[in-house]
Order: sequence, then C-alpha cells, then structure tokens
Amino acid sequence: MENKNAMSEIINQAKKIEENNFSTMEYTTSISMLLNSNDLAQPKDPELSRKFHKLNKRIEDVNKLTSDLLNDLGSRFN
Repeated sequence: MENKNAMSEIINQAKKIEENNFSTMEYTTSISMLLNSNDLAQPKDPELSRKFHKLNKRIEDVNKLTSDLLNDLGSRFN
C-alpha cells in the first residue's frame, strides 16, 4: 500500500481491535466461571455451556486472526 498514513491508521485500528479482544476474553473468563458450579467445575447448564464454548472458540479464532494480521502488517510496513 503506497499511502503510509492510511497504513498507519489501519495498524492503529487493528491494535484497537486487539485491545478489545483482550477485554472480550476477560468477560468470557468471568462468564465461564459463572456457568460452572463449585463442585468439580461441572457446568450448571450443559446446553448453555456448550453454546458458550462455541462462542469462546470463535472469539479465540478472532484473536488469533487479529494477531496474525498485526504481525503481517508490522513486518510489511514498519
């Protein structure tokens, strides 16, 4: 990309996504703890836990893709 200002802004926006991803993971950790009972960390609601697990997996995928994007942008334009 030839426009260095635009590339810099893309990197800044991607970093904001990464910061948001960190906050999202904090929330999902809290929810996970609430979904489990105190005895042997068994789920209180198996169906809800299953859906939450799928959500958590997709959030992890987004986090990985964001990290890969930032690494790629950093290696190309810094």
